[in-house]
Amino acid sequence: MDIAVSTVAFRGKSVEEIIQIGKDEQLFLEFSSGLPFREDMISLYHSYEGPKMPHNYFPAPEIPFVLNLASKDKFIRRASIRHCIQGLDLTKKANGPFFAAHAGFCLDPDPNQLGQKITAEMTHSREEHMEIFFHSVREVLEYADHLNLPFLIENNVIIQQNLLEDGTNPLLGCEHEDLLRLIQEINHPLLSILLDTAHLKVSAETLGLDLDQEMEKLRPIIGALHHSDNDGTVDNNQAFNEDYWFLPYIDYFREKVHVIEVKNIDLGMLRRQENILMSGLV
Repeated sequence: MDIAVSTVAFRGKSVEEIIQIGKDEQLFLEFSSGLPFREDMISLYHSYEGPKMPHNYFPAPEIPFVLNLASKDKFIRRASIRHCIQGLDLTKKANGPFFAAHAGFCLDPDPNQLGQKITAEMTHSREEHMEIFFHSVREVLEYADHLNLPFLIENNVIIQQNLLEDGTNPLLGCEHEDLLRLIQEINHPLLSILLDTAHLKVSAETLGLDLDQEMEKLRPIIGALHHSDNDGTVDNNQAFNEDYWFLPYIDYFREKVHVIEVKNIDLGMLRRQENILMSGLV
């Protein structure tokens, strides 16, 4: 089982420090969202000689925006597609396994509101945004085809505060119905789902869904996984323990890439997280 470590594990450290830790510990690094804009960020990424791949909003642009492949704003949508194409290029040059981006939004949040209460309004229907999302994913897949590199969509996380007054979920891809529809309608061999287990736990709680039933529906379309834990109300990238809810499923995914996405942990805790994941293999 391939286990990577997200750079969120080392939040607060400089990129140079993270690269040195990766070299010393021989880590497979996922360069992820949360790293600040730097003009030399791509050069630093390439300087890491160990296994690596970019994820979602890496490298951060100079002018922040929320990556949204379902945006009605043409500038945001084009910027999001260009960012994914750049991510595919960075992955290919590093011989990484895939590039993944988050599912789309039916509104355009302020970058500072991600993970919190979103005040942006939803002015068009979910179906309109879903069709835009499909179109964007198809466009990114045209480039992925050129590189013969998988493009994965990560499930979104919806917290209770971000449901609309009528109960509408303004975020796409939080549960199996949206994600299965994406895979079935686009029907492309390079497209699958990056399952963030912490996102699914919160979304299932918010939407009143059975977590195990969601997993059974999603299992055939999962191409890789992000691992962290929480109390079911907010995605805060906490460490998981031996009673981690996902462990009974992990043996189904022994051939997939697993990314530890726990924030601010020391190397001892990182090794413990690796051991817990490995303990789930039959």
